Amino acid sequence: MNSLNRLKHRPWRKLVALVLVLTLMVAACQERLAQVGIPLAYGLTGLCLALLVSPTLTAAVVGFVVGCVLGAAVYNNSLKRQLLEG
Repeated sequence: MNSLNRLKHRPWRKLVALVLVLTLMVAACQERLAQVGIPLAYGLTGLCLALLVSPTLTAAVVGFVVGCVLGAAVYNNSLKRQLLEG
């Protein structure tokens, strides 16, 4: 019974659920899927890794932001490569 009370009082779980729902909604838009999907995928990976290391809200936010920035850099680098090849 005590563990059920702990699950109810963790607001970051709602944030993670919201991010997952938004990710699925963005997947429906095929035009900009790579532009948004790659940073979000890296962001969710960073979020999961940060929560494994330190399960706090601050770690979740930092992991998500760092992952999104890294994903944006990966997307930007692949876009530059495509432009230079074409």
